[in-house]
Amino acid sequence: MITRQRKTYKIFWVDDDPFFLNWIIPQVTDQTCFTVHICTNARTALYTIGTASPDIILTNLVMPGMCGLEMIAAIRHQSPSIPIVVVSNRFNDCDKLAAFEAGADCFLSKAGVNGEVIIAGILPYLNRKD
Repeated sequence: MITRQRKTYKIFWVDDDPFFLNWIIPQVTDQTCFTVHICTNARTALYTIGTASPDIILTNLVMPGMCGLEMIAAIRHQSPSIPIVVVSNRFNDCDKLAAFEAGADCFLSKAGVNGEVIIAGILPYLNRKD
């Protein structure tokens, strides 16, 4: 019997909230097909993304130094094909519109989010790459 090994997807998660990340990351990595690289600020993320070769980027909007919107626009300029999913507490229509205009592919609210919601939100973008 030949078994097909599932691909491991590399998630690059940019968020400065350690409490949220410590809570959500184990829920996402419970699925063995995901590994997560964490970056706590947007500027460092921009320098690291090129060498990290992520399959998808998840980001918060509000971070010190450089906001998520600026980072998304810069990533779109560098790497237009990497899927970007915003995971933020700021989820009014203006914030969503700004994220999509900057180049985000999807917007998830941190309110009520859990690992299953994150996985369901990112799988369509990962499946497109395969």
